[in-house]
Amino acid sequence: MRSFAHRHPIRTFLAIVYTATAAIFAIPFLSSAGIGAIALELPGIAPFILLSALSLVGAAFVTTALADGRPGVRALRRRVFDFRVSPRWYALAIVALPGAALATAFVMSGVAPLAALASNPALLVEVAIGAVVAFALINWWEEAAWTGFALDRLQGTMGPIRASVATTWMQATLHLPLVFIAGGVTVGRVAPEAIPFYLVALYILPIPVRMTLTWLYNASGRSVPIAGLYHAGLGVASGVAFLPVLAPSVDPVWVYAGFAALAAIVLVATRGRLGLPPVEPRRVAPEAAMAA
Repeated sequence: MRSFAHRHPIRTFLAIVYTATAAIFAIPFLSSAGIGAIALELPGIAPFILLSALSLVGAAFVTTALADGRPGVRALRRRVFDFRVSPRWYALAIVALPGAALATAFVMSGVAPLAALASNPALLVEVAIGAVVAFALINWWEEAAWTGFALDRLQGTMGPIRASVATTWMQATLHLPLVFIAGGVTVGRVAPEAIPFYLVALYILPIPVRMTLTWLYNASGRSVPIAGLYHAGLGVASGVAFLPVLAPSVDPVWVYAGFAALAAIVLVATRGRLGLPPVEPRRVAPEAAMAA
């Protein structure tokens, strides 16, 4: 097992994660909230999502221990608990996506959303508290796995753009059962004719979101808390308590156009590196060069 994990850490991680996810989501999927195979009423999906997040971080550390031993575990732990970064990264992480959503609403409906926000400043406090709670309970642990483990490994071999896409798809596959569970990806149950849209929403629309996250992670010195806080900001920007309140005439799906514009700016500004330092050419000792 150790030798396989050392040679194939991502495969090992995904095998553990998807097996655990299948077990965790089996009950809500089979219950009346899912396909109705068993007569069981659940109070909600939140406890199962929390369990899934904890299984993710557990799988990341177990796989790292198998693949890299104690030095790898220490390095992953440093990334997961790296809070000692400049305050500007905290501000950017929490503001980036809600700001992009608000800018999208401004483009589509003028100053009305800004006026609504100015007249209801308590809304900012409410969504900020919700984001911090989501970060502490779920998003931090999710990103310990997807960013601190998977993305961190993949971008060294695939490059940051392809690694961002691959991580998005791996994460989307884990969330796929939620499409068929009431309250999993939207309020209530997803109608059969709407399933293709939610598949696009899982596999395609989040790619620009992940690219900006990759930049924040790399530029902040590989801080997982910054990545988790940014993920919590996504919950604010795409949630029902923010843009639908400020700009009810704007279809919330349009926020992803704002997210894509933000990612485009980051891609251009970083020349596609997304904050990943270039690999330094290997230096050859003068003696070796002469011998060659």
